[in-house]
Amino acid sequence: MGKLAWQIIGVGAPIAAAFVARKTLTFAWEKSTKRPAPSNPVDDEISMSEALAWTIVSGVGVAVAQLVVQRIAANTVRNNFGDEALPKKFRKQIEETTD
Repeated sequence: MGKLAWQIIGVGAPIAAAFVARKTLTFAWEKSTKRPAPSNPVDDEISMSEALAWTIVSGVGVAVAQLVVQRIAANTVRNNFGDEALPKKFRKQIEETTD
């Protein structure tokens, strides 16, 4: 059950977070600049600086949203189903100490 929970929460939540973040950033961009968010980077009506600014804002915003949601998802699955429910790359690393 834990691995299925990770499939649903750990994979689905970051996708949903990216969608919501993109919509939120688009709304904020349009309210603050009074222009639509650049959707076509090669459009001649969009300046290079505006295209770069949108790329940076949207890229960082979506990445941060996905990171936060993925960490929350991993902690939720770990707390409810144990560390073994997570993929190996998300499991806590146990340090081996030799005395």
